[in-house]
Amino acid sequence: MKTALVVVALLASTLCPPPASAQLPTSQIVLENPSIRVTLLTFAPGGATGRHQSIESEIGIVLEGELMVESPTGRQQLAPGGVYWMPGLTPHDVRNESGRPAKLWDIFLKRCD
Repeated sequence: MKTALVVVALLASTLCPPPASAQLPTSQIVLENPSIRVTLLTFAPGGATGRHQSIESEIGIVLEGELMVESPTGRQQLAPGGVYWMPGLTPHDVRNESGRPAKLWDIFLKRCD
């Protein structure tokens, strides 16, 4: 019985490997004050933010490469110059599904005075 369980466990781990986690983008904060935060994100090929949400509204502007944005409204492929708007508290994921690096301006609108 023990041998059968070991064989089943080995088969299960081979057929259903654990999900691979994508590499997070590198980030460099360019500007931050009480009203706004601007960050330059660099995505390696296959890199992703992972599904997340923030309190602040967010604007993303693709500088280089191509990025896929997935949210409750669907999937959107963005090339250089492409822009997305994400209202606060909206779950989303940004991924580089290409074989080239990609760069994104990530702008968080903290408050408007």
